[in-house]
Amino acid sequence: MLIVNDAMVLIHLAKITLLEKSCDYFGKVLIPEMVFDETVKAGKKKGFDDAMLIEEIIKKGKIKVKKIKKKDFVKRVHNFNVFGGEAEAVALYWQEQANLMASDDDNVRRKKELLEISLIGTPSIILALFAAKKIKPEKARQSINKLRKIGWFSNEVLDRILLEVEKNE
Repeated sequence: MLIVNDAMVLIHLAKITLLEKSCDYFGKVLIPEMVFDETVKAGKKKGFDDAMLIEEIIKKGKIKVKKIKKKDFVKRVHNFNVFGGEAEAVALYWQEQANLMASDDDNVRRKKELLEISLIGTPSIILALFAAKKIKPEKARQSINKLRKIGWFSNEVLDRILLEVEKNE
């Protein structure tokens, strides 16, 4: 399966220590150059641990940084008011005809039908890893609780994921 990740998903998965497992699960993981710049280059300058982890996984070859060759795709995404790394991630999704795009960006999530992308977010990735028995129930719960502390996701979303884990233990 080919998946394109944006910056927030990489950061969230790194913070909850599931980035490498998610790469193994999905198989082929791509990020555009701008997402690399946002997560690794900018993150290392600020001393973020997750930047080091993301870079390490890229060096292992589990995430590939890919250039956007079809610049008109980026311009097309801008028409939907999506910019930066998210715009490049959508353009890369289209360019590479990916199966999935991983994004936690609310703007992208609201426009997924307009952008014609199949989308998955960090909470759903946790659930997919659990359902595929790549992580144990305790790791799933721990990851959900770490996401709660990060504060990016609503408690309602995280509670639904937690209920699914508990229901399927």
